[in-house]
Amino acid sequence: MKGIIKTYLPSKNYGFIKGDDGRDYYFHVNEFADKSQINKICEEAIVAFDERATPKGYKALKCSLLNPSDILTFKVPDSLITSKESIIKGWEIIQYGNWIVHGSSRNSPQEAKNDAIDGAIAIGANALVNFDYYKTTGSEAGTGRGTHYFTIHNFRGRAVTIAKRNSNGQYKVEDLAGLNQRAELRKEAFVIKTNSNRRMRKIINRSMFTLSVLFLIFAFLMGNAVLVLPIIFVLLGGAIIMKKGGYLDEYGSWLERDDMPA
Repeated sequence: MKGIIKTYLPSKNYGFIKGDDGRDYYFHVNEFADKSQINKICEEAIVAFDERATPKGYKALKCSLLNPSDILTFKVPDSLITSKESIIKGWEIIQYGNWIVHGSSRNSPQEAKNDAIDGAIAIGANALVNFDYYKTTGSEAGTGRGTHYFTIHNFRGRAVTIAKRNSNGQYKVEDLAGLNQRAELRKEAFVIKTNSNRRMRKIINRSMFTLSVLFLIFAFLMGNAVLVLPIIFVLLGGAIIMKKGGYLDEYGSWLERDDMPA
């Protein structure tokens, strides 16, 4: 009998074959005499087998892949998949990324999760493994004199590329490469943007500070005390901005390099 593997769970080592007779046959990898074929088992692969009826249904015995060396194509998931584990059941990890993607939101955990997923998609990943939730605390000036503290919801996970062998797949393994290179280019662009923003902020702040000092000197020389106090407030405000300005725009902080062990 010949048929096509319609369902296969690599983590469980079993699946189902749609036989030429239209019946569904259960199979286990142990039924493949040629153990070198096990790593090539995939959905849509063509197999030859001996059929047997059992009390629990139909079973495939003495299985063998037909032209297994030709199964060099893959299919990818329709949407990004997340997993708390380091693996994703039913999928093969083609490339582990050297990048951790973070997502955050002060509104809800779901919004933070969506933010992480959007970040992973932006660098071309189609899955996040070791995906976990954590909280941090943010602060801002309150309506009164105090500081208002609030919870920030966060998710983080390692970006990976996954795929599943499929004789009708549209991708070859080389088509699925390049995750780390894309992330590296993205991060470099963020660093350039951050440094440029900080330089511009420093120029603006220093210009404001210089002008304020000049106006202060002018006010003293003209004996106009009314202008002195506002200018002092401007100077203090400018000093605070110059101190904090370097931390206001950290572009790409959601993308963190974390090399996989060799």
